[in-house]
Amino acid sequence: MKYLKNIFLSSLLFFCVSIFADTPISASGQLVELLNQFTTFKANFTQKTVDMNQETLQYSSGIVMIERPGRFRWETLKPAHQIVITNGKKLWMYDVGLQQATEQSIANNPMSPAKLLSGDANRLLQQFSVRMIPHNNILNFQLIPKKHNRQFKMIGLAFSHEKLISMRIKNNMQQTTIFDFSRIVLNKQLPSSLFEFTAPRGVDVLQ
Repeated sequence: MKYLKNIFLSSLLFFCVSIFADTPISASGQLVELLNQFTTFKANFTQKTVDMNQETLQYSSGIVMIERPGRFRWETLKPAHQIVITNGKKLWMYDVGLQQATEQSIANNPMSPAKLLSGDANRLLQQFSVRMIPHNNILNFQLIPKKHNRQFKMIGLAFSHEKLISMRIKNNMQQTTIFDFSRIVLNKQLPSSLFEFTAPRGVDVLQ
């Protein structure tokens, strides 16, 4: 559960391909506009964490779902079934195999990639220096927190053909978590029940 929480807090943007001046202001403004263009996002993901020598520390896969504003579901299916859910007010983390769950207020959590992707883009992006770096047919965004963040030091986002294809999160221990996305579906209605958590019988929820 600790690893899942760290990835989530340290853990899909929609991009229209254009050429913009490579300045923090224009890149940040473009991200705000693009984040506000999608209401829902669903995709399969693979997730790999590597150290500074590119040695693999962790690998997992699953499904991510976002409904703006504020709703997020990150469901890891392999190697263990673990779920992170927020309805914009509460955050639940549930380890299916261990039958353990926690609940806390989303307001108590620091800035994270999940908040960036599902929250108020205009307000949240003010906390970052944003740079756009085109490379061949891929557009890369680099987001650096303006103030020290205990969870991460950089977020990288890569887009191809108007869709996010990967996200990188570099933490303060020089470890990088790489998310690759596939089977992306935008702006399709998602059941509201996906963003709420009801504990199964026999599962205690720690607060």
